[in-house]
Amino acid sequence: RGPDDSKTNLIVNYLPQSMSQDELRSLFGSLGDIESCKLVRDKVTGQSLGYGFVNYVEAGDADKAISTLNGLKLQTKTIKVSYARPSSASIRDANLYVSGLPRAVGQRELEQLFARFGRIITSRILVDQGTGAHGDGGALSGGGGTHGTNAWVPVG
Repeated sequence: RGPDDSKTNLIVNYLPQSMSQDELRSLFGSLGDIESCKLVRDKVTGQSLGYGFVNYVEAGDADKAISTLNGLKLQTKTIKVSYARPSSASIRDANLYVSGLPRAVGQRELEQLFARFGRIITSRILVDQGTGAHGDGGALSGGGGTHGTNAWVPVG
């Protein structure tokens, strides 16, 4: 990995289960030279986890892939293509799970509550998959904050 990987390395989310690594490479390779390509699989079952990484040789090709392929419909999925965040000690294991959230708390409120502790990269309110009902928990992923993962705020 080079120092400018942040501009060449992409994460591709919401890939169809049936898509192979070769198909992923072929799709993204049509837009530029690829240094590496990896479809992430379950270590035990070998099943695709529905996402992968594509690292281009040239940053311009990565940019072109985002503008061309982000939002592309593949089978029943709409893929999301974006820059992969770099793996570093400052963001590794920077996940926070929160329980006891009042049902009135949405994603925006969750982010506002924790924003003072550092940059929030992603967040979501947990939802019951069977009923679609708002759960009482949330998850945040962040990095670069002064408090790291030791931030704790009572909720509810």
